[in-house]
Amino acid sequence: MASLRLLWYRFCFFLARTAATPFVRFKINYTYDKVYAKHQPYLALSNHTTLWDYLLVGVPFRRQMYYVAGEHLFRNKILRTVVMNCAGLIIRKKGAPADDMIAEMKQVLKSGANVWMSPEGARSINGESAFISPATGKLVKECAELGAGLITYRIHGGYLRRPRWGKHQRKGRMWGEFVAEYSPEELMAKSVDEINEIINRDMYVNTFDDQKKNPTPYTGEALAENLETTLYVCPKCRTVGKLHSKDDILSCECGYKVRFTEYGLFEAAGEDELLIDNIASWDHWQRDYLKSRLPEFLEYPADKPVEFDDNQILKRIGALKSVDVLGEGRFAIYKDRLEFVSANETFTFPFSEIAGFAFSLQMKILFSMKDGTYYEVDSKIPRSAVKYMVLYRFLIGKEYY
Repeated sequence: MASLRLLWYRFCFFLARTAATPFVRFKINYTYDKVYAKHQPYLALSNHTTLWDYLLVGVPFRRQMYYVAGEHLFRNKILRTVVMNCAGLIIRKKGAPADDMIAEMKQVLKSGANVWMSPEGARSINGESAFISPATGKLVKECAELGAGLITYRIHGGYLRRPRWGKHQRKGRMWGEFVAEYSPEELMAKSVDEINEIINRDMYVNTFDDQKKNPTPYTGEALAENLETTLYVCPKCRTVGKLHSKDDILSCECGYKVRFTEYGLFEAAGEDELLIDNIASWDHWQRDYLKSRLPEFLEYPADKPVEFDDNQILKRIGALKSVDVLGEGRFAIYKDRLEFVSANETFTFPFSEIAGFAFSLQMKILFSMKDGTYYEVDSKIPRSAVKYMVLYRFLIGKEYY
């Protein structure tokens, strides 16, 4: 028999879905396939493109679900109190080990309740579905052992409607696609590798492939502003951190410039020919470029940073409501460490002592240390967080997908 708390969550989910349905259908122009699960409990997986995804998945699903959500979204005390008392949440600290989150997910599924999560762990940075950890297949199989099925769902159009890097939201169509449902028995009969193949296939969305097949306008103002938080290497001069945006133009200090159109593609805006026509392809190119320079970076002297930015803010994150500002100054990544230099103090974080590294929203860098401390670096100016994630992964000998 369901607990009183679970019954309360189901009641709140029903009320919230009823209230949200007109909003997502008419206000944000979202159409969707409804999901009637054949088996319960289930783990629902979807791609992650907007901050609305909780609504974009919650409205199509007929059954209440616990949501896996980032801790950084609930630091506001009032919001945290309301949401924690009305919705089933499983909190995940980005840049920290996921053991507690996984244990709570399993406990919820064992109780007979359903769980939703995005296996990408973060909204798409470039319009293409992000890397999904191979550990996801193992988790799905372990959940199947507890009697949980799997439902996969895709959200289209969200990236261009509200780009992760964008300063303003746009007007345009979004749609939700039910992909498949897998019973616990089906999942148990498959290997972890086969389950990962299913997840990656079912989750994959490339916004720009969608646009080339079926061009859809996404109109608004200042379409390119803050795009330098995602694109950080100029394809002409190959300099890092010299791109700047204004209105619908992204330009480099070398003179190269492109216009970002309402169809989400680039067109030439200066005298130079167009080198790359979409964000995803540009992002793949810049990652490959940084990787090609890795031998050079590893030969840098100990006191030479690989990359740095000024006007940064370092914070130490404690409990949900605890945020301590440690200083403002320069954040840098070296071949063997992160470093933050303020007017009064220098903070050094050796790679060997870092437990996890991630980024959030447009510009927040998050990392945890092996001693349990958890830090966030924010920026007072537009700057890329993902470039630090890419460099960190390469410098510690890992790939960035």
